[in-house]
Amino acid sequence: MQNDYQYSLMLYREGQTSLGQVSVFVDWEPARECTTFQALRQGLIPASETTPISSVQPLWHPTLGEPYVKGFRVHIETRDSTGASAEFGKSYFSDLAKQASSLLIKKGALRKAERFKYLVAAFPQKQNGQSGPRLKFTSTEVAPHLPIGNAVLANLIPEATLQGKHHEGDMPLLVPQRVLDEAKALSKRAGTKETGGILIGRLQRDVAVPEVFAEVTAQIPARHTEATLTSLTFTAKTWTDVRAALELRKQDEIMLGWWHSHPVREWCKDCSAESQKVCGMAENFFSAHDRALHRTIFPRAYSVALVVNDQAGDHATFSMFGWRQGLLESRGFYTVEAKG
Repeated sequence: MQNDYQYSLMLYREGQTSLGQVSVFVDWEPARECTTFQALRQGLIPASETTPISSVQPLWHPTLGEPYVKGFRVHIETRDSTGASAEFGKSYFSDLAKQASSLLIKKGALRKAERFKYLVAAFPQKQNGQSGPRLKFTSTEVAPHLPIGNAVLANLIPEATLQGKHHEGDMPLLVPQRVLDEAKALSKRAGTKETGGILIGRLQRDVAVPEVFAEVTAQIPARHTEATLTSLTFTAKTWTDVRAALELRKQDEIMLGWWHSHPVREWCKDCSAESQKVCGMAENFFSAHDRALHRTIFPRAYSVALVVNDQAGDHATFSMFGWRQGLLESRGFYTVEAKG
């Protein structure tokens, strides 16, 4: 990705007292992936396209002006030369701001739980010349195989039930009720440890909309994991097992995401069943560990994560997370009953 700017964060206390400036290394990949998938959903690029040439440009703040930015724009090239773009707001830098505040807390410049504000600034990068011999090599980019079928979304949505809130721009996602029931049963069976699995299925294109949506077809329970009361780690054997299962099914399915349980009944066992139902840990909770795993293993814009909030008795709720504007956010999904 072409980027001609170095980005920095200016941190302030609530009273506008400056806490200093921190240069940051920005991971642009989620933004580029989001822009590319958005172009794919609109039919601007084919599924077999290699990673398109892309660039990122700052969007200057409307009142403060340069060097302060309100966000940035990612532009990718398309075959028809018109290109495709997507704009991202200041929130894209929120995790970097949290990391910067942690450093300030360690230095004693900021107190724990103290509120702060931040501005984002962009400065032209200096071009440093290189001297000496350079290693020359030739590479060829191979487009990944991303099978996309054809289906009519309007034929499926009327028979589905929306769970959570569907945000405008989110890829429609359909999950069989059977998959939720299986995940819930496995969560109960895991007892005092987290458990999980892989969500497999297909991407479908509705050319009439145009739109690309995801259909989960099954979940593959994760084996060979390392689990505790508060964490779940997939190992190399886990992925070998999942790939073998996909090959045996021979249904041209892909890994759409993953699921794991939060044993709220154990985390909050000293609370009543009614208290567990309204606990903040019981719904829409995606930990830093969960986010790190998702960013590493499921970076594609269509990748999703289901959390089974396993509560006291037979009660459980389901939370879905996915990429939106390059950030991992809570999202809605549709449940469908099995046919036949």
